[in-house]
Order: sequence, then C-alpha cells, then structure tokens
Amino acid sequence: MSKMDAVTERKNQIVQATVECITKHGYHNFSMQDVARKAGVSKGIIHYYFLNKDDLMMSVLDKVASDIELVLQEEMQTEQDPLRKLEIFIEVSMDVVRNTREYYQVNMDFWTQINQKEAVRVVISNHYKKFRKTCQKILQEGIEQGVFQAIDPHEYASFILALIDGISLQWLFDPTVFDYENICKKANQLIMAGLYVPR
Repeated sequence: MSKMDAVTERKNQIVQATVECITKHGYHNFSMQDVARKAGVSKGIIHYYFLNKDDLMMSVLDKVASDIELVLQEEMQTEQDPLRKLEIFIEVSMDVVRNTREYYQVNMDFWTQINQKEAVRVVISNHYKKFRKTCQKILQEGIEQGVFQAIDPHEYASFILALIDGISLQWLFDPTVFDYENICKKANQLIMAGLYVPR
C-alpha cells in the first residue's frame, strides 16, 4: 500500500468513527476522545490528519454526501432511459435514509449548525446543489426525449428533493407514522404522474 493510500485509509477510518460517534452522542455531545477510542487511534493521530474539530466535521459532511453521490452514479451509469434514471434517483435517495440511517441523522445534526457556522451552511448548500443538478440533468434529458412534460427542471428537481427530505424526516421522527416502503412507491408514482407525457 502506498503512503497516499495509507493516509486516505486512516482519514476514512477516523471520519467513519466520527459518523458513528455523532450518531450515538449527537453533534454537540461527542468528543475527540470518543472518536479516538472508536477509531482505535490516539487523539494526536486525529490532530495529525485534521486541523481541528471543524476540519474533521467538514470531512464528515463530504463523506456523507459523496457516498450518496457515488451510489447514485453507480446505479445510473448504464441506464439510458430518463424515466428509469429518475426512478433510480428517487429510490436510492429514499433508501439512504432507511439503509444508512446514521448518515441522515448526521446530516440532520449538521443542519442545526447552519445559523452559527457559515462554512457548514455553504457545504450543505453545495451538496444540495450537486443532488439538484443530477436530478435536473435527468429531467432535462426526459424533456428533450419527449418523455417528460416541459416543466422547469430546476424547480421540479427542488420539489423532488423537498419531497424526499419531508418524507424521510417524518419517518426518522416516528417510524410508525407510515409504511416507509409503501409511501416511497407512492411518492415515486406521484412524481412520475406529474411529469410523464401520456402516449
């Protein structure tokens, strides 16, 4: 393993340990000692790789969003049909909440910081911008192929993200409020019904 690979692996190990600590203790209540214990390293090692707690937090935010983006790109890369691409986008986004719940909880903890820390607001805003752009591109392809109605792709992408977040948050607050899989299917159907050009 090269030195660069070893550095990347160690940083990822620390970031993953931080995700687990935030999930367990919350954004405000975990310590660097908690992270060190979870990662199996010393606090000095953490400070060797990350300048301070804020630097580590930015890396956590990047990992959470990058992991989701990676899954989206892998799932969609061989698909040509914009209708199926959009279904994949919605399904993967919804599955992140159910299958990697800790990532979404970490995201929620970061949302509480956007009024106090401009850097956090900017990073979260940029991640939403990337997801919106991915969705927007799919919608534009569908419009150009005559599969989707001539809607505003930017606005509709924003609407789709809002729907995904709204459903996800309700379920995270109370998993008994509805059947998650069922409501995800219905959300997908409603989104498609508003887009699809009848043949």
